[in-house]
Amino acid sequence: MTLAKRILSVSVAIAFAFTAGSSLALAQAKKKKSKCKDGETEQVASYKLSKGENIDQQIKASLTGKSGDSKTGLKWMTHRRLGNCIACHEVKKILSKAMPGNTSSQKKYGFHGKIAPPLDGVADRYTEGELRLIVVSAKMAFPDANTIMPSYHLKDGFNRVHKDCVGHAIFTAERVEDVVAYLKTLKE
Repeated sequence: MTLAKRILSVSVAIAFAFTAGSSLALAQAKKKKSKCKDGETEQVASYKLSKGENIDQQIKASLTGKSGDSKTGLKWMTHRRLGNCIACHEVKKILSKAMPGNTSSQKKYGFHGKIAPPLDGVADRYTEGELRLIVVSAKMAFPDANTIMPSYHLKDGFNRVHKDCVGHAIFTAERVEDVVAYLKTLKE
């Protein structure tokens, strides 16, 4: 093989490797997922605030026009990236599902936080509309409490939001209604 053919062969190999590497990098960049990958929504339902019975305000009407599903609400309350209510709130009804020695059930239903009030009996303390407002925006429900509970159905007014998540609410209106349906089962 002549020197010219060798140089040409090496040049073609280098060009191919460079092109293949660029294509691979481009494919990986396209494949990279957003930080908001769990179904966060840009859509926020409109609602009307009215006078509450136990707290100042409530959202009396369903955000979807229908009741949520309590079993699905449990799923969102224990979802480690979206609801994750049990990270801060203890709920004995959920904790009872964590079977000793069963790592899967412990991971899903165990390990409750104690930095927020327990949710046991919450349906006896608040009306359905008040529970809905608390899930939508605990800061509106308890303006003087300086709460760290996230607003699950607002999409603006937050600090230090990842750029992929700006303009997104954590829960859809349906998920809010599902969580409210589950909270309504928590009676003393």
